[in-house]
Amino acid sequence: MKETQNRPFYRLLWFWISMASILIAIVCLIVAAAFTSKSGIADKKIASMSKSYSKASSFNKNFNEYMRSNVPDYDSYVSGYLDSGSSKSTIDSSTSSSENFTESFGTGQSFSNNDTDIEVNVLSANIDSSVTLSSEAESGAKPLVVTVSIKNTGNKAFSFNTHDFTAYDSEGSVLNLDLNTYDNDMPDSVNIGQVVQAKLYFDAKNDGPFSVTFADGTWK
Repeated sequence: MKETQNRPFYRLLWFWISMASILIAIVCLIVAAAFTSKSGIADKKIASMSKSYSKASSFNKNFNEYMRSNVPDYDSYVSGYLDSGSSKSTIDSSTSSSENFTESFGTGQSFSNNDTDIEVNVLSANIDSSVTLSSEAESGAKPLVVTVSIKNTGNKAFSFNTHDFTAYDSEGSVLNLDLNTYDNDMPDSVNIGQVVQAKLYFDAKNDGPFSVTFADGTWK
């Protein structure tokens, strides 16, 4: 009977090394396939998001163009809404030292609310033909320049908001605050002990006389 010879040790070693290599290769292929699949899904999601963003941007642009073409003073309205939301005044109609007062231009009045104490003065309200109104102003509108002053006499800063002031023409119509007002150096706040002046532009329809209100006060 012929004796069966044992395989040399090094042949068994290479066999197991080959098997391990094949197994590692299979695992790598599975991982690579999974990564490629996830990457493809991610690319599709990114492409979809980019397409949606592009559509949204296009819609937003078309919407704004439509609103500007069909809604009078749309930019002024948007600007006023943002300003009123971002810098709401700390002074309301109940803060005047006297209720529903009327003063002449150039006369200051005190307002208070908790630690907020200010002195407001509407210095003047005159047509100034040297001022250029924004392109949003109606044809034939005249530039009304309202000069205001606020002094902080309280214990905390006061948020300055151009829309705290409202201008009226001789017929009692509210005048639009012109966007070119923001070309001026407008203060964000009035610090303790500080006095600030600002020029506000309005789109007037006639030569006045004009009146300007702040809270429950009126200047004429």
